[in-house]
Amino acid sequence: MFQLRKFRIYILLIAAIVLVYVIKPKDDGSAYSDYFYKINKELKENGFGKPVVLLDLDRLDENLTTLSKNIPPPLYYRIVVKSLPSLDLLRHITKSTKSNRLMVFHSGDLVMLLADPEFSSFDILLGKPMPVRALEDIYKKTKIDKFQKTHWLIDTEERLTQYLEFAKTKNIKLHVVLEIDVGLHRGGFAKPKDAINALTLIYSSQKHLEFDGFMGYEPHVASVPNLLGDKNKAIEKAILSSLSFYEEFVISGKQSFPTLFAKELLLNGGGSKTYRFYQKNNKIVNDVSVGSALVMPTDFDVSTLTEHKPAFFIAAPVLKRLEGTTIPFLESISFLFPLWNPNLQLTYFTYGGAYLAKKESPSGLFDNSLYGVSTNQGILNGSRKTGLQPDDYVFYRPTQSEKVMAEMGEVVLLRKGKIIGTWKCFIN
Repeated sequence: MFQLRKFRIYILLIAAIVLVYVIKPKDDGSAYSDYFYKINKELKENGFGKPVVLLDLDRLDENLTTLSKNIPPPLYYRIVVKSLPSLDLLRHITKSTKSNRLMVFHSGDLVMLLADPEFSSFDILLGKPMPVRALEDIYKKTKIDKFQKTHWLIDTEERLTQYLEFAKTKNIKLHVVLEIDVGLHRGGFAKPKDAINALTLIYSSQKHLEFDGFMGYEPHVASVPNLLGDKNKAIEKAILSSLSFYEEFVISGKQSFPTLFAKELLLNGGGSKTYRFYQKNNKIVNDVSVGSALVMPTDFDVSTLTEHKPAFFIAAPVLKRLEGTTIPFLESISFLFPLWNPNLQLTYFTYGGAYLAKKESPSGLFDNSLYGVSTNQGILNGSRKTGLQPDDYVFYRPTQSEKVMAEMGEVVLLRKGKIIGTWKCFIN
């Protein structure tokens, strides 16, 4: 009996040890990758001692090469301005791609671009329908000839009527593009017959309205879960379906109003997550929009963009390094926390925090949940393997590009890991 009891105790002890081994947190930390080790060294020697947005021009150029390969003629490439909010950055992209087509989502950006001697001559398409009051405000701030060249996006008959009344009041002609719902329910004209009603109004009001084409947006199809089979094939199938629906709008409109379709129309589609599918099996869309794929924030880590490389990051200096993780009012037992979880061996205070971004390097860093996040000083925990010291940098990958670039105000440019200058960003 005693031996049996002793055996059971041994079994329980072994089970407890195994359980502890299984549930005890593993050390997730590691030092910089070679890529970030070199950039950290450059920032410590020649940086600014503050949080900055970094733009790797070498990676950007690689992404531009990939983009050009995937959008061959006769497809046109349209640059999405909101995702690349810097005039210098836009100039770099237009020079590389030889594109003079822009998609603009913000009225302030449009006013700025229409006032710029270079960009005001570009082909500009609104990426979303604007309230008529925004139209009035833009009109007041821009020259009439530039204003009238813009392609205004129309999603409903009501908005088209509002724009027509505005054009009559100002005695001008507005170029309009109809937004169509290609089956993914983001708004716009849902059926060809609905678009016919709008085309009827345009046809009867050609003194004040010019029909320029259609826009059908579908990039969020890349985020639809695919439980079985190849993800990219599922996306391609969905896009082919949307193109078939798109074609119905074109055929229906051409049959009803052949004179409106006599010129080459703007037939816009695509987006960063789906753009490369338009190089084949596409006889409809001739104008493809891409922005974020050129810099690759984490929201665009999808199967359709594996050819693209992350090209921009946030770098925040480390201000303090403290041993352990000391919990207020539990100081006497705080030494136990890193014994249980090696990722609590060190506490780092960073210059700035609460970024719209994910930690990239060193790996294994995480926000201190007790203190929460702060835009003034971030508090991160990590194991000794992270190896940071004051004046080193923590690197983040933003989840999106437009808001992060605009908030920072400028991007620091890198070539071969070296700082070569800065570009100003504009606020949306």
